[in-house]
Amino acid sequence: MKVFLIATIICLIIIVLFLGTILGILFIFKDNKDFCLDSGICTQGQLINTQYGTIEINERNCLKYNWIWNEKQQYCKLK
Repeated sequence: MKVFLIATIICLIIIVLFLGTILGILFIFKDNKDFCLDSGICTQGQLINTQYGTIEINERNCLKYNWIWNEKQQYCKLK
């Protein structure tokens, strides 16, 4: 009985840690403008200031400025 309870608690801890990690990664890629500016990977819809002025990240602008557009994941690689 105690072994089952301990195993259940360990499984729950692992699940919580896994979900926290996934949510953390999603937060970084979806909402973190600092990540965009630091890494050069910006998701669709973000507004950024560039040498060309303020632009919205989308496929058209990404290709217009000769950056790399990832259609599957909807992001632009600026660097």
